[in-house]
Amino acid sequence: MIPFAEWRPDMPALGQWAREALNVVPAEESYRPLNELSGVSSALVSRAQGAAWFRGTAGATRMFAGDGSKLYLLSGSSWNDVSRMSGGPYAPGGDNLWRFTQFGTLAIAVDGVDAPQKFDLGLGANWTALGGSPPVGTFITTVRDFVLMGKIGSAPQRVQWSGFNNAETWGTSLATQADLQDLPDGGNVTGLVGGEYGLIFQETSVRRMTYEGPPVVFRIDKIANDVGCSVPNSVAGLLDMAFFLHKSGFYMVRAGQAVTPIGRGKVDRTFWAEFDETNHFRSSSAIDPVRGLYVFAYPANGGNGTPSRLLIYNWRTERWSRAILDCELVFGGVSQQAYTLEQLDPFGTLETLPYSLDSSYWTGALSLLLFAFDTSHRSGSFSGPALRATVETGEFNPGNGSRSVVRACRPLIDGGHPQIEIGARETQQSGVAYGPPVGLTPAGMAPVYTSGRYFRARAIMAAGETWQNMQGIDDLDVRPAGGQ
Repeated sequence: MIPFAEWRPDMPALGQWAREALNVVPAEESYRPLNELSGVSSALVSRAQGAAWFRGTAGATRMFAGDGSKLYLLSGSSWNDVSRMSGGPYAPGGDNLWRFTQFGTLAIAVDGVDAPQKFDLGLGANWTALGGSPPVGTFITTVRDFVLMGKIGSAPQRVQWSGFNNAETWGTSLATQADLQDLPDGGNVTGLVGGEYGLIFQETSVRRMTYEGPPVVFRIDKIANDVGCSVPNSVAGLLDMAFFLHKSGFYMVRAGQAVTPIGRGKVDRTFWAEFDETNHFRSSSAIDPVRGLYVFAYPANGGNGTPSRLLIYNWRTERWSRAILDCELVFGGVSQQAYTLEQLDPFGTLETLPYSLDSSYWTGALSLLLFAFDTSHRSGSFSGPALRATVETGEFNPGNGSRSVVRACRPLIDGGHPQIEIGARETQQSGVAYGPPVGLTPAGMAPVYTSGRYFRARAIMAAGETWQNMQGIDDLDVRPAGGQ
């Protein structure tokens, strides 16, 4: 078998690496379909500039989003305006994102311009100002029992945290443990990731925050020097992992200590050649925890600044793929089919219900999904029909240096109606010329016919086809050809 190879566009053409893996997700020994957006919602007033989900009281979930003037709550398929009632419209500007964190029953949002906002996940109807005179931060996360903000007002190298176990106590106090720290080097703060410890991303460094208690409160150690986050919207984290983009490429932080390149020799050079750096603030990133994916959406050169590319990294297999898709924002969201009180009538009276009212049965099964906003400001999850997919093998020379004729092959694809193309070239100085796409015979063979010295096979699956895995090609029918 010749596998549909690992996609490494930065590597030389002659070799075991694929030059294309489009609109697919890298898996253990195959590529799997990437689905189009489904369950599209109502539209926000303007371009989406941030979104997040939270688990509220009694297991219920809430999904929020923000644009250039409002904050919204998703109800069914409708984004409802739940902005503050006083203070006027928000004004994050076109180059800021809304960033969110959860602290107990509070969802907290910052945009770097407006006063930090809070929403009571149990009782709230609208966002209101966070109490305790908090700073105006650009980045926010939760570290243990503290809310942490970064890039504070006119102090871009500052991080500041709340009082112990109190999101609405700020300032500098040994009694409450609220404090701040101006970082001496590393450039501006460009991202935060929370959890049991905190990660502070700067332009040229990465620091770890470890709780020690008074009088130090947090010990801040530099874990990377001369490598930091160059694109703030590339930062995304889950459990003990975090991902970010530096001028030298994509990196992963594991266990708050090891900073590892994940795009070197794979996608870094190709990405930077395509990335529209002028509109870097339009990029976004998200984690798909179920499939183990880090997804980065970005604008490409020659576009209008709208993100039109996705880079997809599977951290379990350490493999990449890409997608071409116009969107405003990617984010991690949830789908939960819950029952309202009015929908309980078919199950009986309150006294005869089969489960208690606080049972998880009524809140429904929770599905963690990758979401995005399309260019009409509507959100949906990537759970629709499969997108049109293209994958390739690496380049191979079946004639041990001599010319050959490839007459047929058998694609190892479990479903759908794939079309197979064979690309060929005579020398390493010439380009690859692909033959016409060929369907399969009843026996599952693709009757291609191409001559050359170097070959690669490409499989194309039409949009909407049902399939699960693209693995490679087998039963390659090769004959010697004339010429040297």
